[in-house]
Amino acid sequence: MENDGIKALLDPKSIAVVGASNDPLKIGGRPIEYLKRYGYKGKIYPINPNYPEIQSIASHASIFDVEDEIDLVIIAIPSQYVIETLHGCGKKKVKAAIIFSSGYAELGEDGRRAQEEISDIAKLYGMRIVGPNCQGVANLKSHSVASFSTSLAKGELYNGSSAIISQSGGISGMLYNIHKAFGWGAKYWIGTGNEADVHVPELMNYIIDDPDVKVLQVYMEDVKDGASLINAAKKARKLNKPILALKSGRTVEGSKAASSHTGALATEDIVIDAVFDNYGIIRVDSVVELGVFPQVFELEKKPSGKNVAIITNSGGLGVMMVDKCKELGLNLAIFSEETKHRLSQFLPTFSSVDNPVDVTTQIFFDHDLFSKILPILMEDSNVDSILLGLGIGEGYDISKMIIDLSEAQKQGNAIIALTLIDSTGVGCDKGVIETISKNGVPAFEDPNLCIKAVAKFIEYHLELSSYFDEEAECEQLNYDINLTNATDFLNEYDSKLLLKKWNFPISQEILCKTEEEACQAGKSIGYPVVLKISSPFIQHKTEIGGVKLNVQNEGHLIKAYHEILTNVQRFVSVDLVDGILVQEMVIDQGYEISLGLKRDPAFGPIIMVASGGIYIEILKDIQLLVPPFNFARAKKAVNSLKMSPLLHGARGKAALDVDALCNTIMSFSRLAQVAEIEEADLNPVLVLENGKGVKIVDSLIKIKNQEGENKNELGQFTS
Repeated sequence: MENDGIKALLDPKSIAVVGASNDPLKIGGRPIEYLKRYGYKGKIYPINPNYPEIQSIASHASIFDVEDEIDLVIIAIPSQYVIETLHGCGKKKVKAAIIFSSGYAELGEDGRRAQEEISDIAKLYGMRIVGPNCQGVANLKSHSVASFSTSLAKGELYNGSSAIISQSGGISGMLYNIHKAFGWGAKYWIGTGNEADVHVPELMNYIIDDPDVKVLQVYMEDVKDGASLINAAKKARKLNKPILALKSGRTVEGSKAASSHTGALATEDIVIDAVFDNYGIIRVDSVVELGVFPQVFELEKKPSGKNVAIITNSGGLGVMMVDKCKELGLNLAIFSEETKHRLSQFLPTFSSVDNPVDVTTQIFFDHDLFSKILPILMEDSNVDSILLGLGIGEGYDISKMIIDLSEAQKQGNAIIALTLIDSTGVGCDKGVIETISKNGVPAFEDPNLCIKAVAKFIEYHLELSSYFDEEAECEQLNYDINLTNATDFLNEYDSKLLLKKWNFPISQEILCKTEEEACQAGKSIGYPVVLKISSPFIQHKTEIGGVKLNVQNEGHLIKAYHEILTNVQRFVSVDLVDGILVQEMVIDQGYEISLGLKRDPAFGPIIMVASGGIYIEILKDIQLLVPPFNFARAKKAVNSLKMSPLLHGARGKAALDVDALCNTIMSFSRLAQVAEIEEADLNPVLVLENGKGVKIVDSLIKIKNQEGENKNELGQFTS
């Protein structure tokens, strides 16, 4: 039933417009004008009791006067009449509705309540609703333009092989205008607005199965359904259909702006980065990138490596392109001696046959130059991609250049992409860029855009197999745990008991209620020891004097015991203290890593790997992982830490047990998937010398509160 509603939105056989207008420039008139002008083949039903006909089509007083079934209703009336109209649509068994009307969650709490009523109506009737406060939906292949966007007002409809799905109708319009400027197209054009019912990830899941669609272009201000987004990403990966996504709200201020625009609550941006990275969603940084990158991602050929050859007729431009390639993780291809010899036969003696290849002004005089040198580079096994950065002015044979580039793209294995800059340095004629792109060679006006698009394309395909691990997802079935009797934070001792049950490598310790018990524990464990306060109401023990390190003997222990109790009683009452933890003092030199867990409201458990122990807030050296993941991705996260060289034996130091750390991260991931844990902090985790494993020295676990109340906060990953 849900899919029937989505199908009616995307390919309706009949459309009614409530609030239809004779004025084609008004919101209620523009959809009818579009449908007529672009040749929509379905039935159109204007709904307006004041006119017998609208734009030469017979009008109806209400949708109940329409005898036939209606797939889709466009609602273009003041917000105070929307709810009544929606109930009418439900009773009429309309499959889908689009609400242009604004005045809902974007305006505050009263509007939010009205928007929730729209959600309830959608559920009540099983009717799918896009909006409110949206610009509509268009299927450019079937010409069902259920929108008032001015981006669709001029020229023909540009049907193509991508799908534009955006919370912002304005962004949808900008993307479509980029498509038109370069002569590309999209099959679907969608602006979802406030998303009272239908949301972006749901549409992604449906559209990804469309055989006409090769690439999804997505703009989001928030994520309504994290599981649905992840499911869409998994499907896209299996079908090899890239998802390009622009997610706004990176900053606190940006998140607030997004909330005021769509009434959304933004997810932490570093979590979005982790989810996108884990499931292969390509994150872009601007509307322009989102608009122009599909020409690369729609290429049929796939990259085999990161080695890039650069061809330019400007030494300065070549140097800048090399810098950008290195910045984005691309390698400068090393040409074979045979390749250099063959290139020298066609280039002037003063030209470089090393990478980057500077063809100087030779392309001005030798119009066949590209047909000669491109096959040579294509045949070099060290070359995976060829990037051209050319300054073009009067007298260049652009037509011949296009033919040669297109032929080389078809015949060779390496990927070719091009940047053209005219002699004034402000870009090349749009018509030239459009022609080159239409002939199968991605073309850009900015070399940085060109290189970034290719770099992301290469990264996407080379890491395609590592995004998601099916076996890791199944492993959670082997575990069982019951924390239903626990609430809020566990003290360190109970946290470690839980970890011990799961065979985590924790430090040896004894919880003591009295001084005598503490002295006995010191003898049992063996000096030196560490003393810590143990209470679920104290999360940061060091700051309040609740920790004593390197306790050498019994006398030192007794003194430390009473100092801790005196310090702590200034912050919490003694009846909230469970005791003093006597713990082994780990004296082996190692490196401090912090492992964290946070249950994100949209995406579920997120694992943090960070360096620095107590200095985590200062170093901010953090990587995030989204369970389930495999060992390789855990290791990639560890190796991506800025301080990772210290783990591998930098400056003559012994290498540490990175594999043991990765195995602990994997165990932490499995625990996160099955236990009702809201937050956790294993900090520090000491990584010891290779072969000696790791040791969890301190831990703090917060159990998921069944009533949704948070008395104590562990803090965000970024704190």
